[in-house]
Amino acid sequence: MHSHSYSRHVCPCKTICYIITKLQQGKESSNMKEQVRNTHREATGRRDAAGMSGAGAERRGERVSRGLRACGTVGAMSTALCVALGAQAQPVVVGSGAGADAQSATVELNPVVVTATRNAQRLDEVPSSMEVADGKVLQETVATSFIDQLKKNASVDVIQYPNGLAGIGLRGMRPNFEFTINPRTLVLIDGRPSGSTSFTTLSPESIERVEVLKGPASSLYGASAMGGVVNIITKRSTGPIGGSIGVGYGSFDTRMTDVALGGSLGERSDFDLALGYVNQNGDFKTGAGDRRPNSDFRRTSGKLRVGSDLTEVVRVDATLDWADLRNNAPGPLSFDPPNASANETDRVGGDLRFTLTPQDHLITAVAYASRENYNYITVPATADRYRSSRTESRYLGFQLQDVWAFNDTMTLTYGADWQRVEADRFSYSAQGARLAPFSPNERRDSNGIFAEWGSRWLEDRLIVTLGSRYDWIRSSTLNTPYKSSYTPGGSDFTSFNPRGGVVYKLTEHWRLHGSAGTAFAPPQGSELAGENVEYAGSQRRITTGNPGLKPERNRSWDLGVGYADARVDADLTYFDSRIRDRIRSVIVSNTATERVSSYENANKSRMRGIEARLAYDAGHWFGLPSGRIGLSGSLTRLLQAEDFDAAGATPIRNVAKWKGNLSLTVSDGHALSATLTARHVDTRYDTDNSQRSVYTGGRGGLFENEPFTVVDLSARWKVTPKDTLRFDVSNVFDRDYYEKADYIMAGRAYYLRYTRAL
Repeated sequence: MHSHSYSRHVCPCKTICYIITKLQQGKESSNMKEQVRNTHREATGRRDAAGMSGAGAERRGERVSRGLRACGTVGAMSTALCVALGAQAQPVVVGSGAGADAQSATVELNPVVVTATRNAQRLDEVPSSMEVADGKVLQETVATSFIDQLKKNASVDVIQYPNGLAGIGLRGMRPNFEFTINPRTLVLIDGRPSGSTSFTTLSPESIERVEVLKGPASSLYGASAMGGVVNIITKRSTGPIGGSIGVGYGSFDTRMTDVALGGSLGERSDFDLALGYVNQNGDFKTGAGDRRPNSDFRRTSGKLRVGSDLTEVVRVDATLDWADLRNNAPGPLSFDPPNASANETDRVGGDLRFTLTPQDHLITAVAYASRENYNYITVPATADRYRSSRTESRYLGFQLQDVWAFNDTMTLTYGADWQRVEADRFSYSAQGARLAPFSPNERRDSNGIFAEWGSRWLEDRLIVTLGSRYDWIRSSTLNTPYKSSYTPGGSDFTSFNPRGGVVYKLTEHWRLHGSAGTAFAPPQGSELAGENVEYAGSQRRITTGNPGLKPERNRSWDLGVGYADARVDADLTYFDSRIRDRIRSVIVSNTATERVSSYENANKSRMRGIEARLAYDAGHWFGLPSGRIGLSGSLTRLLQAEDFDAAGATPIRNVAKWKGNLSLTVSDGHALSATLTARHVDTRYDTDNSQRSVYTGGRGGLFENEPFTVVDLSARWKVTPKDTLRFDVSNVFDRDYYEKADYIMAGRAYYLRYTRAL
């Protein structure tokens, strides 16, 4: 929904006044331009270079800003953009604490981003298509989870079950919603893998911004970045300790509490702490007014970070994040009796990050680990509920990279990654006895080396990036207790993925950009190795892995045009993606007594479409100061999204032909503000798995979901400088809608919140 980002403007007050005065007088000399350029480089370099390696680079971005001209080359223009849309806001100290006044945040149309190249780069200098949602925007979104925040602020496809699993897809790829260690959209926290197999366990607290990179990114990040990357950048607070505490209550007997603290602990150390709690005690109602039994939920989550400058060139940060969910799910609408369920999920993860900034280098080393437990609870209609399965996923990894600034126009980002991902599976009877799980335990070990060269030509009008990555991967299935009819095995393969991109600035405001590259997703361990035996009546069914399977590979290119000035940031991009070696199940032989099946690379896919984003300061049309009326949005139009096999083309399921977000924010510049948002999802194909196939008239197979538009409203009143009241309405028009067929979402809901700045 928001293609721009709102961030705190960190320029000193005198500098802002100086810029505004000179712009009004039209006497912007070359010396003044250089002063603004240096001021902006110092501010953004110290705050946003952190994203290159996390908190460690926060105060030292200036040390490599000579080589990382992304933080400085836009100079006067980029700083003027900040001022033009944020002149009403009061400036805040660089790195101010977590309790900094939210009203002091200003609109930044062209933020510094880090996902596209693994180092800091201005958004208008990124050759790929990107969306950025700032933490302030996410906090003001009417939502009770991170997946709700994301889908309302970025043009993504979604599969979401009420109080259940959820996932997203980019550029026409079907969302991965189940617990898998090989997704097609990679999720990062501060540039390292999140360690979460479902969006439901990602904590919405302490988010500085979210960057959504669209298109293949395996040249930088390795496996699973086929459709793109979602990078959650977390807060790094310095300065006086500040914070906030909030409480709320709403429809369906929902209680909410959140706490945030952050700032400096001394001259060299700082911290951030964020806690969140949401408890919907009652069952929700649909847009039709029907109450859905067994639809209550509870979430507790949070994050802690502690960092310290050990020397002038060495910094260390330690981070811990966690989430605990207890969700009841009503099940499909069509089932009678209801097929209700529940899930109990907990995740804990963290990292230890070292940052070194010798002359012309920014070196980061990150060790990370996480563990996630997913318990599926069966809820029979006439018996006691019981845990029927459990999946435990574990992530362990290490990243090492260096950003080497050769000179003012050339940088080299290079490094190596190692990761081990394991999944153990358990099944249980209603009496609690262990059973054989359906899928075996598995492991994936991966090693990768990468390098990307960035250069600037023609007085910074031409920006070129070229890079590649080589991965060595071993996928294995492991011994699985109680699965006696199974033989474990393993398979090794490699993958090379190049990428290149170009940005050409036609004028001060207009630019052309394009990129091309490849990406891959590894096969599941059970698809590569092992043997599984089951019985269906008198027929013995054997499924064997295929060690010769290749990774699924995506080859994609895009081309776009963008425009940015003091009031507008817009971009239009065409993309074309082709996937080969899609993995499918195939029956090798089939008799009355035995069926043998395996896997093969057979299918292909084609996705192409148009992506657009817009951020516009509309107040000047009405003679209002900047920042009073803001309009922003993004949309994706899929021209084609199909899978191909020997039988022909079939539409890819759960991706919308049209999808878009639109947001209108108004403010009096002081105490009152309100945001109206709309999210539209057009026709999507899905498989009719409903009871009696009600969506296809009993035929079964594919059908088209009805399009929907959901509107939310958030109104905020700053009663005192420290006290804010907020009133939210979710699903204003009480629409019945589905994120996944047969699983209806909640209708209209009201929430009242109070926040006290500390």
